[in-house]
Amino acid sequence: MEVPEGYILIKKTEYENLLRHIGELMVRCEALEAQNQKLIKRIEELESEKNKNSRNSSKPPSSDGLKKVIKNNREKSNRKQGGQDGHKGSGLSAMDKADEIVKCRIKRTKCECGKDLQSIKILREEKHQVIDIAEVLIKVIDYLVEVKKCSCGKEHKGVCEFNGNVQYGKKLKALLTYLNVYQMLPAQRIQELFKDIFGLSIGDGTIQSGIKTCYENLENTQEEIKQSLISSALIHSDETGIRCQSSTQWIHSASNDQFTFYQMHHKRGNEGIDAMGILANYGGVCVHDRWASYDKYSNCIHALCNAHLLRDLRFLYEEENRNWAGKLISILQRANKRKQEEKLTNHFRTRISNQITNLVIKALRSEPKEKYLKIKRGRKPKSKPIRLLEVFKNRLDDILLFLYREDIPFDNNLAERDLRMIKLKQKISGCFRTKMGADVFCRIRSYISTSRKQGYNVWDAMTNAMSGNPIKFSLDY
Repeated sequence: MEVPEGYILIKKTEYENLLRHIGELMVRCEALEAQNQKLIKRIEELESEKNKNSRNSSKPPSSDGLKKVIKNNREKSNRKQGGQDGHKGSGLSAMDKADEIVKCRIKRTKCECGKDLQSIKILREEKHQVIDIAEVLIKVIDYLVEVKKCSCGKEHKGVCEFNGNVQYGKKLKALLTYLNVYQMLPAQRIQELFKDIFGLSIGDGTIQSGIKTCYENLENTQEEIKQSLISSALIHSDETGIRCQSSTQWIHSASNDQFTFYQMHHKRGNEGIDAMGILANYGGVCVHDRWASYDKYSNCIHALCNAHLLRDLRFLYEEENRNWAGKLISILQRANKRKQEEKLTNHFRTRISNQITNLVIKALRSEPKEKYLKIKRGRKPKSKPIRLLEVFKNRLDDILLFLYREDIPFDNNLAERDLRMIKLKQKISGCFRTKMGADVFCRIRSYISTSRKQGYNVWDAMTNAMSGNPIKFSLDY
C-alpha cells in the first residue's frame, strides 16, 4: 500500500492508544490551567496583603513595624511644627491658697554704703511659689467606738461605718481603682508604687475588692448611659477583638461626644450587638465602618465612615493602579474640606453626588470582568475594586450623609478613639482571664470615658463612685 507524502502508516491499536493519550493530556492540561489560575489569584492576594499598611487599609499602626508610614489621611501643610502664631499658650499658674509661708529675710545687716539695714522699712515682698508634694501623703484616723454596759448586762456601742480593726479607706481604694482601670497599671506595679511612696503593703485582694465595689456602685449609672445613647440623635458603633478565657471575644462600643458604652460578648455579629441592647432599639443616625452586621438594623439611619473608604481607595490607587480610585479620593477630600470651611450649598452637594455617580458608572464599565472559577455553591466572588465601586453605587446617600447634616462627621474616628484604650489594656495585660473581669473593666471604663467627655475630673468621679454616689451625667440632648 502506497503511503502519501507527509503521512506515516501505523497500526489501528497504536492509533487508538495515541488518541487516548492525547485525551488524557488534554484533561491534564485543563486541570493544570485551572490550578494555575488559582495560584495566580492566590499570589495576587498575598501581594495585596503584603502591601497593606495602616495608611491604605484597616490594619492598626502597630502592624507597620519600623516602616515610616503616614497614619492618617491628612494632607501635609507648610506650617512649622509647634504652636502657631496667635495660639493662646498656657503656663504654670499660682495657687490661691498656700499651706505654708516661708519668710526669706535679708541676711546682711548693713549696706555697702555702711548704713544699717535693720532700721529700714520693707519696701515690698516678692512672692515665689513652689508647688510640691507633702511629706505626709496618708492620713490615719482612729475611730474610738464608745461602749457602755447596762446593769442588765447588755452592751451598747457607738455607730461606726467601719467594722474591721484595721482597714483601708474609700479614697485609698478609689486611688487603687483609678491606677488600675484608668491608668492601666498592673497590680504588681501598683503595689510597688504604694510601697515606695506611702510605705504601705497592698495585697491583690485589696485592689480587687476596691474595683468590685466601684463596679457594683455603677450598675444604675451604666443603664443610664445606655438609655442616654438610645435617646440621642447620633451614635458611633464599632467593635474590637480581645482575648478572654483563652479565646477571642469582642468588645462592642456605642458612643458619641457625651457618652460611652462598652460591653463584651463572645460573638462579633448581630448576636453580640443585640446583647448590648442599643442598636436594636435605636432610631437616630449610626456611624459605622460598613461591617455587614450593622446593615441589618433598618430602624436607624446609616452613615458610612469615609476614612475607611479613603484607605481602601488609596490601596487600589497606589497598589493596583486604579485611576478612578484617585479621583474618588480627591472628591471626598474636597467635600470634607468644604464642610470644614462651612461653605456647603445645595448646588455643591448635587455636584459632588453627580461627579461620584458618573465616575462610578464609567469605572464599572471599564473594570475587567472576573474570570470566575468553578465553585460548588454560593455566590460567585467579585474583585475588590468591583465590590468597592458597588458600595459607592448602592450606598452613596450613606456616604455623603455628612454633607447634609451638620452633626454627622466625615468619619468614625470617635468610635476608634474610644476603643483605643481597650487595645492598650490588651497590650499591657494580654487578656482577661475571666468574663467577670472583662465586664468589670467595661463598666468602669464606660463611666470614666463618659466623665471625661462631660468635663468631670476623673479622680473626683472615681471617689464619688467608690462612696456610692457616682456622678449624675447631663442628659441634655
